[in-house]
Amino acid sequence: MNDGNKNTIPTGRFAPTPSGEMHAGNLLCALLAYLSVKSAGGKFLVRIEDLDTDRCPPNSADKLLNTLDTLGLVGDEPPLFQSGREQFYRIKERELRDKARVYPCFCTRAQLHAAEAPRIRDGETIYPGTCRNLTERQIEEKSAMRRPCFRIEVPDIKIGFTDTIAGRFEQNLKEDCGDFILRRSDGVHAYQFAVAADDGESGVTEVVRGNDLLPSTPRQIWLMSLLGYRPPRYYHIPLVCDHTGRKLSKSDGDSAARIVSAYPKERILGSLAYSAGIIDRNRPATLEELVAIFSWDKVRKDQIFLDRI
Repeated sequence: MNDGNKNTIPTGRFAPTPSGEMHAGNLLCALLAYLSVKSAGGKFLVRIEDLDTDRCPPNSADKLLNTLDTLGLVGDEPPLFQSGREQFYRIKERELRDKARVYPCFCTRAQLHAAEAPRIRDGETIYPGTCRNLTERQIEEKSAMRRPCFRIEVPDIKIGFTDTIAGRFEQNLKEDCGDFILRRSDGVHAYQFAVAADDGESGVTEVVRGNDLLPSTPRQIWLMSLLGYRPPRYYHIPLVCDHTGRKLSKSDGDSAARIVSAYPKERILGSLAYSAGIIDRNRPATLEELVAIFSWDKVRKDQIFLDRI
């Protein structure tokens, strides 16, 4: 086992992508992640998933961290920035190459969409294996035309887990996911790999995030097992909407930064906690109070409607 698995302290994390401002639903996810681990006497980490620097505007991470700090959702260690971990990812990629087949892929996104391959979810196709068995000559010829991404070949096995919120979930990696990208053609390591490596190395024991990421979890569990890490416990919370049932968005006045600048800290925390079911009425609440009374048994499992702050 790697050092990341020797952690016996309950450890949770909040890992936003600073591609823009957070909205109130992101605040709720951060709060639940904090309360869950702190109520167990554990450690809370913040990781900034800024691998794709082209999508992450300058100062966006600073604004995000300031918003979290204002609510007291501060990590017990300095924030971990994925953009500064390229050497670590290279080392972990070499470890994976010793345990699974990694091969160059020259397919463009347009080609994959034109092939009408099955979808895992919107925008993500199940790779049909087009470049899996290219000869060395073919790889050399295609490399002269364009830089490849690198995919990892997945086995024909089922990976399943029991999510504390969503229940049992499993996928056949070959049929339901297909060979997925480990490193993009521009050299940036892909989301699935970076998340699995970072969660494992940081000793994360529980992950709280939106259930839109549920289909990513079997791949991450498989990667963690290849790297010698113990997978965490997962809590995939349901879709968060406003009181009318509208999905939250930053462009419709749901900006977390706007909310934090407009209302007192305790009022925001109390409203978020009430919406999730942690307290029985919409009232101001301190972080310390919420830690003391938190239980996942109280958190709504079907859908969360954010009450007006």
